[in-house]
Amino acid sequence: MNALLEAILTFTNWIWGIPMLILLVGGGCFLAVRLNMLPYRKLPFILTHTIGKSFTKSEGSDGQFSGWQAASGALASTLGAGNIVGTAMAIAFGGPGSVFWLWIAGLAACAVKYTEVTTAMLYREIDQKGNWVGGPQYYLGNATGWKWTGELYTILCLFALFFAASAQIGSGVDHLVALGANRTLSALILTLFCIAVVVGGMRNLLAVSEKIVPFMSILYVGGALLVILLNIENFPHAFYSIFRYAFTGKAAVGGFAGATLAACIRWGICRGVYSNDAGTGYTTMVHTVAAVNHPVQQGMWGVFEAFFDTLVVCNLTCFAILCTGIWTSPGVTASTMTAAAFSSAIGTAGSWIVSIALLLFTFTTACAQIEFSCVSLVKLIGQKGKTYGRWVLLFMTFIGGMMGIETMINYVDFGTALMTTINMVCILLCHQHVVKASKEYFADPEKWEHMKWPKWEAMERSFHQNQSSENKQ
Repeated sequence: MNALLEAILTFTNWIWGIPMLILLVGGGCFLAVRLNMLPYRKLPFILTHTIGKSFTKSEGSDGQFSGWQAASGALASTLGAGNIVGTAMAIAFGGPGSVFWLWIAGLAACAVKYTEVTTAMLYREIDQKGNWVGGPQYYLGNATGWKWTGELYTILCLFALFFAASAQIGSGVDHLVALGANRTLSALILTLFCIAVVVGGMRNLLAVSEKIVPFMSILYVGGALLVILLNIENFPHAFYSIFRYAFTGKAAVGGFAGATLAACIRWGICRGVYSNDAGTGYTTMVHTVAAVNHPVQQGMWGVFEAFFDTLVVCNLTCFAILCTGIWTSPGVTASTMTAAAFSSAIGTAGSWIVSIALLLFTFTTACAQIEFSCVSLVKLIGQKGKTYGRWVLLFMTFIGGMMGIETMINYVDFGTALMTTINMVCILLCHQHVVKASKEYFADPEKWEHMKWPKWEAMERSFHQNQSSENKQ
């Protein structure tokens, strides 16, 4: 067993270095060029037509979800332990230079997210109940013509999310234990909160996410900005250290054990992907429920998701840690580093901000990942497997809480690497469909504010006609 675990760890460390750098960053750059730099060139337009409109649209009269509601469900997944603990892990194990590679991953993620979300929207389907469904389980086989790719992804997705949801709860419990709480009780309480949300399915998840995501984002972003402002004199040196050690690694200093260049790249890229989920494909499942008029309209939410998650929230965590200098303090672990940085600047209030944010982040992410797993189960073994699978996953979140994040994280990285590889290869092969849809939308964006994409209109019409025929019989 130890030999197997060692082999998994060795493979994980290897693939999250140069191979994933080429696939994700290289792939993201390729997509950006093929899209004529659209995610960056059109960023003001994208922000205006996503978050700028988020509070003016509500759930549609047909019971479907707005683009914002779907995106809040995706953000519930991406805004998790990766933003607080995962980012701290990048610095703890990769040094300040890992932040540079996290930035690179974040920039590439904007193009990747846009492409995979738009692809998912292009190939989404209507289920037997009249709900929109989609994700890599659907678009991989349909876009490539290789049906086995969707089935293989579904299996890999279940494996990765099996551990990912557990790692999220493990992270929250680790933090509570560091504050003096009982591990078993903490794991049980967080699992019970998850049960309260996920038994209601996707609708319940989005209803909760829509309310919690803005609150927890404002709380954490505001706290991080305050920490940085109180240590603003250290900001220039922190900024300089990121570039200084991005290509050389960092020698041991204080409580920091040192990091090679390979470790710097591995932890920066890996934690960036773990945070924003770009390339993994699984957050596209929740995007596909959105009641929008054109695939690109939801694809733009993918850009906002990656931009806000990595280039805003993760960045603030990085600078809070680097500006306070807490990363070199002896006795500070990755799981407590962010809380220690906040506490060193604003005292007990800082600890409370991180505690509340981390618990909300990990709770919403675990709920979202359990729901995504259920979508995979339905696709793989049908509706009957969903109920049993959900309870198995909930039990595993409790086990994850008992084990802690540092035990689970290598399994998460291993599963995510496999899942990301197959998804990235397929969207790179089929990106031309997204290029075509982008040209169609941006030729006249105003037109699509009032007109529904013809393919979706035909699908809805066909579904309602079939329903009418069945009712008459």
